[in-house]
Amino acid sequence: MTSKINHETASKEPSLITPAVASKLAQPRFHTEPFESDESRIAAGRLPVAKRQWMIKNLIVKYPTFNEGYGIIAENHYPVAGGTHATGTVGAMLGESRTGKTAVCSYYSAMHPATYDEEGEIFPVIHLTASINMSPVEFGHELNRLTAARYARMHGGVGAYVNNALLRLLKVRTEMLIVDDAQYLFFERSSKTAANMFKLIKTIVDYNTLSVMLVGEERVTDYVNSIDAFVNRGYNSHVLRPLTSGKSDMKRFEKLLGAIDKRLPFANLSGLDDPYIAQEMYRYSDGMIGRVMNLVRPAAFKAINQGTSRIMIEHLREAVETRRRKGDTHDYFGRTRDAA
Repeated sequence: MTSKINHETASKEPSLITPAVASKLAQPRFHTEPFESDESRIAAGRLPVAKRQWMIKNLIVKYPTFNEGYGIIAENHYPVAGGTHATGTVGAMLGESRTGKTAVCSYYSAMHPATYDEEGEIFPVIHLTASINMSPVEFGHELNRLTAARYARMHGGVGAYVNNALLRLLKVRTEMLIVDDAQYLFFERSSKTAANMFKLIKTIVDYNTLSVMLVGEERVTDYVNSIDAFVNRGYNSHVLRPLTSGKSDMKRFEKLLGAIDKRLPFANLSGLDDPYIAQEMYRYSDGMIGRVMNLVRPAAFKAINQGTSRIMIEHLREAVETRRRKGDTHDYFGRTRDAA
């Protein structure tokens, strides 16, 4: 099925928005700016608790891997800077869980917010997260929810409901659909239900008015390569790798932790880039930013609750104790070392 809708009208002057240009637009949804001076950190530490909590929860650092991921999506969205958006193509950004892919997707979609003109609403980029055993109806529900049609009725049965949800992408002039955790569309389910989910994506691609970005584990490519309909749609995949434990990457990891530290709303820096702290953080996270933040956030919340001017090493110890992987008995952040 090919639509005759001219999707190019969704943006009168399309351009490739880079993270640097877009950073100010992200402020309502993300905290991206560092506190560079003693005065700014002291002021941040005096902000209302709810505001500080929001900053910690929504903290984003545009480090090299983040910028790489942003560029991958941007290239699939607008293959030519200053040109028109891609149509009828499928791209992929892949990697292990917690490498920061979802943060990149959320930020990118925030850079292309919903607008409206005399013809109606425009949702240029939609970021949909798949779930285990997601059905076509649930997929349709999510599309409707993300395009402000949460209460769409199921007239004509399930098939009509799903078809109308897909067609809504044309109505709201979507340029790119990002499907996060895309492996759940094709794996951990029967071959029949996987085929049903594939048909949904293929239908969207066949509209030839928008592009699709699959984000998830590397095995997504295994499925795609087995389906000519995907491969023949300009499929391209890029893999995001976490930082390694090598000397140069550890320096980058320390720098990343320092950048996180500068964005935390405390009167004093927490010393997250200290080589010992960084080593322990790396051991816990394997260099994955998602796992790093899984420790930093609760440690920061503990620091706020206790009224300290920064995250203390005790807060990191407390945070890691309830977030260990099974079988991990390492003495993180030197509890027994201090006791000795």
